[in-house]
This record gives sequence, structure tokens and C-alpha cells, in this order.
Amino acid sequence: MVEAPAGLGKTTLLRHAGDLAHAAGFSVLTARGAELEQDFTFGTIRQLLEPALPRQPDARKELFTGAAGAAQDLFAGMDADAAGAPGERSHPATWSMHLLLNGLYWLLVNLAQAAPVVILVDDAQWVDSPSLRFLGFLARRIDSVAVAVVLAARTGAQRDDALPDDALLDDILLAGETALLEPKALSEPSVAQLVRGALGQGADEEFCAACHAVTGGNPLFVQELLRVLAVDGVRPDVASVAAVQAAGPNAVRRHVTARLRRQPDAVRAVARAVAVLGDDTGLALIARQCELPLQAAAAAAERLTREGVFEHADPPGFVHAVVRDVVLALIPLADRGSEHERAAAVLREAGEPLARVASHLLRTSPAADPDRIGVLLAAADQARRQGSPGGAAVYLLRARSEPPAPGLRSEVSRLLGNCQAHQLALAEAEVHLREALALADSPAQRALCAYSLARFRSACDQPGEAADFLAQAIGDLPAELGAELPAQLEGELVGVARADLGRRADLLEYLARFRQRPDKSAAVLDAQWAVEAMFAGETADAAVAIARRALAGDGLPPDRSAIWAAIHPLIVADRLDEAERCLHQALDTALRKGMLFPMSLLRGYLARVAYLRGDLTQAGEHVEAATQGLRAPNVALPVLQATQVDLLVELDRLTDADEVLRSSVLGSDQAPRTSWQLWLLSARARLRAAQGNAGAALDDAMTCGRLYREWGAIRMLDVPWRLQAANALHRLDARDRAADLVAEQLLLARDFGVPRHIAIALRVGALVEKDGVRAVRLLREAVELLQGSPARLELARTLEKLGMTLLDGGDRPKALAAIARSAELAVECQAAVMTERLRGVLTDSGARPPGPLLTGVRAFTSAERQVARLAATGLTNRQIAEQIFLSEKTIETHLSRAYRKLGVRSRTQLALHMANLNGG
Repeated sequence: MVEAPAGLGKTTLLRHAGDLAHAAGFSVLTARGAELEQDFTFGTIRQLLEPALPRQPDARKELFTGAAGAAQDLFAGMDADAAGAPGERSHPATWSMHLLLNGLYWLLVNLAQAAPVVILVDDAQWVDSPSLRFLGFLARRIDSVAVAVVLAARTGAQRDDALPDDALLDDILLAGETALLEPKALSEPSVAQLVRGALGQGADEEFCAACHAVTGGNPLFVQELLRVLAVDGVRPDVASVAAVQAAGPNAVRRHVTARLRRQPDAVRAVARAVAVLGDDTGLALIARQCELPLQAAAAAAERLTREGVFEHADPPGFVHAVVRDVVLALIPLADRGSEHERAAAVLREAGEPLARVASHLLRTSPAADPDRIGVLLAAADQARRQGSPGGAAVYLLRARSEPPAPGLRSEVSRLLGNCQAHQLALAEAEVHLREALALADSPAQRALCAYSLARFRSACDQPGEAADFLAQAIGDLPAELGAELPAQLEGELVGVARADLGRRADLLEYLARFRQRPDKSAAVLDAQWAVEAMFAGETADAAVAIARRALAGDGLPPDRSAIWAAIHPLIVADRLDEAERCLHQALDTALRKGMLFPMSLLRGYLARVAYLRGDLTQAGEHVEAATQGLRAPNVALPVLQATQVDLLVELDRLTDADEVLRSSVLGSDQAPRTSWQLWLLSARARLRAAQGNAGAALDDAMTCGRLYREWGAIRMLDVPWRLQAANALHRLDARDRAADLVAEQLLLARDFGVPRHIAIALRVGALVEKDGVRAVRLLREAVELLQGSPARLELARTLEKLGMTLLDGGDRPKALAAIARSAELAVECQAAVMTERLRGVLTDSGARPPGPLLTGVRAFTSAERQVARLAATGLTNRQIAEQIFLSEKTIETHLSRAYRKLGVRSRTQLALHMANLNGG
């Protein structure tokens, strides 16, 4: 990164780098940011890569193999499509920014196989946000590909306020392989050397010092000052110091202005046209903008080149961005809108890229122009499909202020709100989605707006309000609209209503009505019946069978509520590997389609799966990855905070856990309103128990039981509220009430048939059991049940309880054996506090504590586990890298560490170890 104020030679340095690269036989890709094209999605990347792509179909196909294929449509001429009316716009699947960045990276990898690539980007401060995102993505992976990148950025230049990402250049600078070069102003001796080269070797020292003082050593300003002094015939002596000082630091602006004013009208018009349309615009377009014959425009460009205003005449371009700024400032403010209006018309007529046309319309004054609205909406649709909802929002905001015709205003606001929701601009999204519903002027439009607003409010953990909107939308739908939208709305209504703990009666009504629809989604219905099976006390196998049927196809996208209804039974039934696979598949889909909202919730569920398995490190990594930058309101927050509190309690960091709880939706001892908050209530009860507040823990546990009854889920074992209440009652010396709750839980758990639930009930039963012999028998049964379970941490806890009970009863050898095995499991789960506690018991008893976990699958980091899991399926390093957006070098590093920890040398051996991960 070359970063400096205007005029310090950044562009010259980039040219020199390009010359060196060409001389070395490298492939050189160049681009330049433009102030008017900051909203042109991937515009700079297209500048870089389009000239390097071969025209021959076979060669082009070869470049776009593998993950690179995701980027192919960026270069397929989509931008040249004419802007049609809103109803004529196509709606293919939305592209994911993540998928596009990964595709562009692998396209660059493929290009670099022919020859090392040097990327040169000038005026990076004006590069469009998606292109900057890619350069940041590349910067973090550049050590794995034969590519060098040189960026030049002007300090002090302001990006367009409408664009959301101002810190993307900083993100590139923070990448580990980025070196920052900051050219400084010329010294006084250097300026003196330039003065003597331009005005004569006899230039006086005081004169040279004055030139340095006036220009501050800025090379551009020095050059321009010397040009002025030479034209004016100033002698470089002491007597002329006053003339230098009179020129002042604004010499560039004054003298460019003076030079232009001396030119004929046609020449000034060409300068203005280039300032508006941008450098390197073809002379034919410049001529149309000026309404001049092509020959006259060419002659004017040549004259401006001779005058030092343009660097080159065909295509014309200014010698420096500062000069372009001067020319642009000469256009009266009142005339700039009309200049951009004409530019948009010229570009559109010439078939220029849609985003380039729209970029000029952004700079016009609102005029209720239907054609302008059409272009802006088409550009927004294109930006959205290219994985840039932020870019789409810029166009939609401008379209909204035009304003559109009354019949279109609601849809513009709806699209704008959806884009802002994708960007997690929640306050703005809600304003525009509510505005869209208020402006809707037909039942069909009201239904669409209510659907968009309902999905948004549901994602903000407000399912009750979302259900009301959906019910209203369904009631407003006209019969002639067809069956597809009503079926979709009713299916979503069932899922949204289920999340509201107080809507059981409404839910059953919605579910019965949805079941009767001949055009219903079978996958959605099965997902809901899987949950109802758990509510009704069916066995785990029965509920899982229905859930598997729902998940068998692709009928449950990650941005719809039904997927959670299908995955939840897998988690409650301890089918954790299966649940994890489904969650990863959904996460991959969300990444491909650019769905930001469900990603955090998917991570929240993955964290819960890892925690239940006893993989505390992976659970923490999922929580950390999902919570970075996550803001309330968001349905994922209570899910993530629940696991975060559980993890902190496990680490005995009770103060930190309390801080997380205070910042949550249940922070003021409030009761949950939605099903997403039940895990958090359970975590709060556990924290209160760990803090020694048995009364508060009991209150939370009983509140949970009441909410489960209202929810219709009194038989479901997702949250062990009876056992939490029994623990609290035991501490409060209410042993009989505690025993009754344990007996009730144990009966339900045996009926459900999941070893973990039965074993935990047995362990708490041993706690409240008065007879020590019977307590040991209960704990032994619990240990036996958990031996084949994925719940490794629960096994460790149960073994610890068994060991301590045996130790109290005097059976020292068996007690220490159980405690030692518990300690080994605690090490595997990386439960540090538990490990140290058990090591202390073993050491005090003269037994040998377990060593640190350095080998085996359970010693893997989360990244190593993910790479090993994919490698075990037979994917190559490149295929793994393409799939999870890492470089091949990083994949090689993770695999080599995994092999070393397992003591294996082949993927076959690795696959065997991964298959046995949960076996022992």
C-alpha cells in the first residue's frame, strides 16, 4: 500500500512497478478507482481481470474451473443489459458475497499458474466496496499464490457518504502480508535540484528555498509552480522571491483555472465532459456529452494535453486527480445535476454498463422521472444479484427520493428494507419495511410487504408481531392470486407462531389449516410434526424419523423457520453428528446465497451441538465467530448467549457470565417470551446455582416449567428444568419435592429413550438419594448409559460424582479409577477448571493425574477438525480450500498438524480416526 496526500508521486511509483513487472515477464493487471464509480459493484475487479480473460471459449472455461466458476457471471456481460422496466427485471438467485470473493480468488490462482501476476490499483480510496472486500480477502491469502498487489491511496480523500464501508482500506493494511509505504514531501535540496533543472543551474539558494516553502515539497505543486514561473519568464534570483511567494500554495488551482479560461468554449467543454464522465472515457462519448463533432473533440483533447491539463488525448485523462478536481469545481453547482443527467443519457444510449449509468443518476436532483426510476431499480436488482445488497440500497435510496409513482413506492421501500436487513442495518430496515406496508395499495402488495416485515421481525426475535403480520397478509390475499404465495405464507406462519411461547392455541389452528392445504410443502409439515411428536411424548426415534424426512431434500432453506423445527429434534435426541451435518449444509447454503441473518443462528446451534458433545473449545469458537459485530435485536443472540454463559460457568468465570446475562434480553430477571430464549433461561438458572443463590435458581427453573406447559411442551426434555429445580430444592433442604421432580424427569427420559437424558436424571437422583448404596447403583447405570453417548462432558461429570461417592463410602481403588477416567475426559473436553479440580483430588490421594492432551482427534482445533472432516470425505486440498474459503497452504498446514496429532500419514487412516470420533 502506497499512501500519501495528492501530488506526492503515488501514480509514478505504480507505473514504475508496472515497468519492472513487465520487464520480469509478469502478467500486469491495472485498474484505477474513480470517484463517480464507487457504487459500481466489482467495477475495479472487472477493470483488472476482464482484459486478462481469453476470448477463446475453451481457454476461458479452463480459467473458471472449480470454485472460480462462481465468479464467471461477473464477466458475462450482465452489466451491458439494457435497463428495463421494473416488471421486466430478471430475478435469478441472489449471489453471495462470500462465494464471489472465493471464486475471484481461485480465478486469480488459475491466472497465476501461467505467469506470476502483479495487480496495480491507483486511487484505491475510490475503489468500490465489493472490490475492496476482495482485495482484503486476497491480502489474507496472498502467501499461497504467485500474486503481488500494489495499491495507491490518497489520504484525506472522502469516500461517498452513501456507501457503508469506509474502513476497508484499513482492513487491507491490517492483513499480515501488507507493507505500507508513505512517500514524503521533497526536501529543500531536492526542490532546489528540480528548480535548477527547470530554470537554470544558477538558481539562487534563497529562491529555491522559497519554492520549497511555498509548495511544501509536494512534487506536483513544485512542477506546477515551475511551469508557471517558466511561462511568466521569472528569473530564479533573490529579487524574484516575491513572485514565488505571490504564486502561493494554490498555484495549481489558480493557474489551471487561468489556462482553461484562455481556451475556446469547445476546449473548456471537453475538459468539463472528461471531469464528469471520468478519465479514459472514449472520445466518442466525450463528443456526445459536449455535443461536438468527434474531430473537434479530438482536437480539443490534444490542445489540453499540450497545455498540461490532460496526460493523454485518446482516451483523454487528466494529468492528476487534483487537476480534475479543479475542473469539476469550475462547473457551477446548479449545472452539475444536468451535466450528470446528460452523462447518464449518453452512457445509456451507448449501451454502457448499467451501474455506470446509475452512478450519474445518483448525482442528479429528484424530478419524479419514471425512466430514471427504472434505471435505478434495475441497477439495484443487478447489485443485489451480484452479492452487494449495500450497493443495491444506495440505488434504492435514491429511487425512493425521486420519488417513484405512487403504485411503485411501496415496492421500492420493501426492496430497500430487505437489502438493509441483509446488511444488518436493522433500524433503517425496520423503518422502510413498515413504510412499505403503509404505502401498499393492493392486497397482493400488502401481502408481500407483510411477509417481508414478518420475516424481519421474526429474525429480530419478535415472533408474536411477525405472526400478526403474516395472519393479516393471508387474510388480505385475493383469491385470484394463485396458491403458491398463500401456501408459503401459511407455512411460515406456523413456524413463526411456534416460536411465541404464548400462542399454542393459535399454532394448532394454523397447523391444522396448513395440513389441509393440497399444495402444502411436505418438508415444512414434517418439520412441524417432528416437534409435535416431542411435545406429545413420542420416542426419540419416532421424532427423529419425521425430522429426517423433512430434511431429506432441499425444501427447508436456512432463512425459513421450518428448518429449526426439523433440526431441533435431532439435537434433543442426541443425534449430534447428524444435526451438525445438517447445520453445516445450511451454513454453506446461507454463504452461497448471501444470507446474513441465519448465519449467526446456525453458528448458535453449532455452538450448542459442540457444547452438548463436550467440545468446549469448538463451542467457544462458534460463539466468538457469530457474536463479532452482532447487534440486538437478533434472534441468534439469546441462543449464543446461552452457550456463552454455560461455557463461562464451566470455567468458573461467574462475574463474566453475569455480565453476559445482564447484557441479554433476560438481563433484568425477565421471563422469556420466545422459544429462542429458553436455553438462556436455563443458563441463568445454572449461573444462579453456581453463585449460591438456590432460591433464584429454583424460581428460574419453575418459570421454565410454567412456560413449557404454556408452550404445550411439558413432555419435551430440551431444557432439564425439573432437574435444575431438584438441585435447588436439595440445597434448600426440600429433598422430597426434589425426589418427586427427579422421578418425573426419569420417567419421561426413559419413555423418550435417549441415554443422556436418562443418565443426567439418574445422576441428580443419586444426589437426592439418602441411601449411599442405591446412589452408587444409580451412578453406575448412568455411566454405563453414557459410555456410548456423544455427551463426553456429561460422562466426565457422572464419573466424577461416582468417584467422589465411592471415595466417601471408603472404596478408594474404584473411586480413584472413576476420578482418573473423569479427569482424562475433562482434558479431552478442555474443561480446564474441572481438570484442575480432579487433578488436585488425584494428587492429594497419591494417584497419578492425567497429562495434557497433545494427541488424538480430540486435540484438534476447530479449524483442524473441519479440515480433517472434509479430507476424510475424499476431497483434495484444493477442493477443501475452495469450499471453506481458505488457501491451499493453510489447508496443508491444518492437515499436517492433524496427521501429527493422530500419528498417521494417509487420508485413509485419517478417515478411520474421524469415523471413531464419538466412539470411545
